[in-house]
Amino acid sequence: MMNPVSILRRCALLALMSASILGGAAWAQAWPGKPVKLVVPFPPGGGNDIFARELAQELQKRLGQPFVVDNRGGASGNIGITAVAKSPADGYTLLVVSNTLVTNPGLSSQLPYDVYKDFVPVTLAANLPVVLVTGSQVAPKTLPSLIAYAKANPGKLTYGTAGIGSPHHLTTEYFSARAGVNMLHVPFKGQGQIVPEIVAGRVDLAFLAISSVTQFLPTGRVRGLAVASSQRTGLAPDLPTLAESGLPGVSIDWWLGVLAPAGTPDEIVQKLNAEIVALCKQPEFRARLAAQGIDAIGSTQEAFAKVLRDEVPRWTQVVKTAGIKAE
Repeated sequence: MMNPVSILRRCALLALMSASILGGAAWAQAWPGKPVKLVVPFPPGGGNDIFARELAQELQKRLGQPFVVDNRGGASGNIGITAVAKSPADGYTLLVVSNTLVTNPGLSSQLPYDVYKDFVPVTLAANLPVVLVTGSQVAPKTLPSLIAYAKANPGKLTYGTAGIGSPHHLTTEYFSARAGVNMLHVPFKGQGQIVPEIVAGRVDLAFLAISSVTQFLPTGRVRGLAVASSQRTGLAPDLPTLAESGLPGVSIDWWLGVLAPAGTPDEIVQKLNAEIVALCKQPEFRARLAAQGIDAIGSTQEAFAKVLRDEVPRWTQVVKTAGIKAE
């Protein structure tokens, strides 16, 4: 038979557990109680920023509080990413980031944040479909013929990127390693400078966000050879994937994800995930994003966590193999 002291202790423990459960539920129900900041670690105008603003607008409607985009560009995204890593874990500062998050660790061993320890994944929200394009002056018109030409003429084809260590650079190096080709790198200061060079015939090819070349593809001034993702995109359904074009198992996604600082209450993270996933299923929202070259996804937390686990070592190996040194 339990003595009175033991009974009192057990009752107190049960009361504390109940209060904790109810407190967490109440916290999630009350959140958000003030404006929420969506940190974009790049300047305004890019795909990351465009998506964050569309997301902020809709979450504000759904949750009744302002969602404000805070652009903190610089250092290949590291300034904004670090700011979120060091923010209070209360659900009021979130990170909306591209896959720069998983490429940066391979480019620097001294980052002020840890992808796995400092963040909790909310959802892989969208993809920026990537297409391999060539200028009209490039003779090969299919991916197999381009690879054959590159192998026969090592170093002759030039490829443009948004700079050393940029997604464009890493994507092309990954492609080159898998295709067994050697091409000449021509770095620029941003994606916007690459397209005119390809149109003018001064650069031969590039992997680019499809939104940047949509207007040129029908004209023939820029030729699309393949999309880099594992599946075709509805934004250019006639373009085959790299895998369909002779590179089985090769795919690259430039994704957009939402993360919170580590320690953010699970109830808030789950609520955020549910809201964004539901939003990504809405035809109107999907259509607005598609018009700007973005495919809405809205994944589970677990699926996004797996992407993070898989892609940091993947891109770290690409950097090592290609001998890329960050500027």
